[in-house]
Amino acid sequence: MTESSRLLREGRKQELWIKHCGYVNLEREEFMEIQKRLLREQLKLIGASGIGKAIIGDKIPLTIEDFQQMVPFTTYEDYAPLLADRNEDILPVKPHVWARTSGRTSDKGPKWVPYPKMIYDRLGDAVVGAMLMASCTYPGDVKLERNDRLLLATAPPPYTSGYISRAAQEQLDVQFLPPIEEGEKMAYGERIAAGFNLAMRHGLDYFMGLASVLVRIGEQFESQSSGTKPSKDLLNPMVLWRLLRALVITRIQKRNMLPKDIWRLKGVMTGGTDTDIYRDKIEYYWGFKPLEGYACTEAGNLAMQSWNFKGMIFFPDAAFYEFIPLEEHVKNQKDPNYVPKTVLYDELELGIYEVVLTNFHGGVFMRYRIGDFFEVIALEDKEINSPLPQV
Repeated sequence: MTESSRLLREGRKQELWIKHCGYVNLEREEFMEIQKRLLREQLKLIGASGIGKAIIGDKIPLTIEDFQQMVPFTTYEDYAPLLADRNEDILPVKPHVWARTSGRTSDKGPKWVPYPKMIYDRLGDAVVGAMLMASCTYPGDVKLERNDRLLLATAPPPYTSGYISRAAQEQLDVQFLPPIEEGEKMAYGERIAAGFNLAMRHGLDYFMGLASVLVRIGEQFESQSSGTKPSKDLLNPMVLWRLLRALVITRIQKRNMLPKDIWRLKGVMTGGTDTDIYRDKIEYYWGFKPLEGYACTEAGNLAMQSWNFKGMIFFPDAAFYEFIPLEEHVKNQKDPNYVPKTVLYDELELGIYEVVLTNFHGGVFMRYRIGDFFEVIALEDKEINSPLPQV
């Protein structure tokens, strides 16, 4: 039993909240202390590994300044020859699983990424935090319950989203519809259909998926609801009750049936660069503002909105962050030999930045330019009592 599962079972909800959401209220100095401590631990691990020596040589940097001077910026091309055969002997920590990208963004095929157990476990930790944030009405308001149900709407392993679902189930007593072991063997459309059938019978508490997927499901639900034909599923009392209740709502409001008419969800969690585009539509279909998170294959879950659904905050223990100001990025684009300057999380100002990541917990990527940009929209959020930059 994990610590999160035990806290929930024992009703220690305040401790559960602090464990998964307490980072929001860290002072900047506290945030950076965690960053620096975990970076020192990581440098010892990777400095002694074959992949670390291949990237930075035999000397291990001891300070952030040494680290920034001795370690060059990297991209996946620097690691591809070392990771292509998934040779575990050169890694700083034995991987628990290997994750991969789809391969659609490169003509060289997918990226393969080793996840040590601690990085894998953090995938589930972030989901627990997202469930808490998405469903609360005030800090410390824990609506999580054992056996809460989620639709299985993520890709199967070895994609990162599949591992996120697996890790979430391991971290907390949640039920996916259909069960993960069965759903991972189904085609995506078949899995969604099976999940909805089970949700009609047993209920649905949370929805987690890409913003575009959430909207697409809502659109299909709305367009097909008026043409729904009787089936043997209607013989189930719970299915019949959900449909009749939804029918009354839609008749009164003179519109087609929507997912929010069938289920009284606790929260909706989503991600993807199109979240802002679809945010209002998701709330229209599902009845909740979507809680947005940011993740990538190379480092897992990295940032998340809070309960006021405004800016995202980076997790202090997910990776070491450096940020290239937009003007520095532009100089580097014009002159590839120019080495752009970076700032740390506590040095951020309003503006647009390229994020640079260094794995913690035995990962392999150092000063890694993934190509993602963020806009710092506020330097703090007094509404949630957060002194940290909001992106």
